[in-house]
Amino acid sequence: MNVRENDNLDRGTGVFDAEYTAASIAELEAQQERGEIEPRAYLIKKQALVRLYLKATTKPQRKRRYEDDEFPGC
Repeated sequence: MNVRENDNLDRGTGVFDAEYTAASIAELEAQQERGEIEPRAYLIKKQALVRLYLKATTKPQRKRRYEDDEFPGC
């Protein structure tokens, strides 16, 4: 079987959307309240889910510090 045998790649399956991530955070919170997850594991999973949520809901842009001819100390 060739690796590229299937030409139809689904780009949506690997992308986390905001709704899915928010639902995952809510589920994690419920597990933590019921005591089903250790505090350390809760913090690690929560941090990862928050990063995914921020990535899904924001589009940060880098700002240029200086113009081409405005370097400090020159």
